[in-house]
Amino acid sequence: MFFTSIIGHEFQKEAIRRASLENRVSHAYLFFGPDGVGKKLVAIEFARILNCIHLSDRIAEKKLETNPCDCISCKKIKKGIHPDVFLIEYGGIKDIKVDQIREEVEDRLYFKPFEGRFKVAIVDEAHRMNLNAQNAFLKTLEEPPSDSVIILITSQPQVLLPTIRSRCQLFEFKPLSQDVIVEEIIKRKKLSHDEAILAARLSGGSLGKALSLDQDLLSERKEIIMKLSNINPNSASQVLNFVESLPKGSSSQDVNKLMFIFYIISLWLRDVVLLKIGFSTDFLSNRDLIPIVSKLADSWSMDNVLDKLKFLEKAWYEAFRGNVNKQIMLENLVLKITE
Repeated sequence: MFFTSIIGHEFQKEAIRRASLENRVSHAYLFFGPDGVGKKLVAIEFARILNCIHLSDRIAEKKLETNPCDCISCKKIKKGIHPDVFLIEYGGIKDIKVDQIREEVEDRLYFKPFEGRFKVAIVDEAHRMNLNAQNAFLKTLEEPPSDSVIILITSQPQVLLPTIRSRCQLFEFKPLSQDVIVEEIIKRKKLSHDEAILAARLSGGSLGKALSLDQDLLSERKEIIMKLSNINPNSASQVLNFVESLPKGSSSQDVNKLMFIFYIISLWLRDVVLLKIGFSTDFLSNRDLIPIVSKLADSWSMDNVLDKLKFLEKAWYEAFRGNVNKQIMLENLVLKITE
């Protein structure tokens, strides 16, 4: 049965079912929404439907909700070895360049399908394409190869050219509810109910993020916020000691760890903003750190907090998209956050 393992997004799943059954499949789609909410899973399942050996029978029956499909095509797609379905992932690469798009997407699309009905290209984190790559990709969208479907996945659709967005059918994926995430965490992780609620609050509606938060990461989050809140910006040794503890390498492990730290800081500052504009503590992500958040909300002005958030956004971009000395960037960030 298609989509049974994917949580939420009923509208998107039903729209894909109908398009497949009624033979109204577009040549390009843009799946956008927060990271970790299931965009890539839906894209892969869409590719299974399009190339399922039994699709003709399902169309004749006008029915996709049949027994789980175990045809050879569906099995290959699930394993990532189908010759006509390719998932393009770039990991920690800051910018996807034009040569990469031409070699890994465009050149492969122009071959006729080997086994299936469609060539399906799924480009994850499409916002990483630089301007030249986007312009080159636009030509493919303007004159798409026959029997091909392109699915772009992004958490930052505004970074893509308007002309790219306008040539795709748009599917927005919204954050999952806290109750749904808590239920899934308890099923899949060895966390208490209170820890599951905390992970759900910190996830921002992303099941992927929530499932990545184990007890160690939840404790590390608390330690990071407590250390930052106690740093004296006039003490060079305190600032340097904290920065020295942060990852600065280019490996995927270091990049993911630093992204986690930036994300935690952003949620912490968001909590301060919520208290300053009058929200109750029930709306905070870090509800186990209410005394720390409340103290900062009382001592920082709104302009000060917003300046910190703007600086964090700039530092985030420099750390993961630009070429920057991470040591200096992180020192400046810590000084700004703690002033």
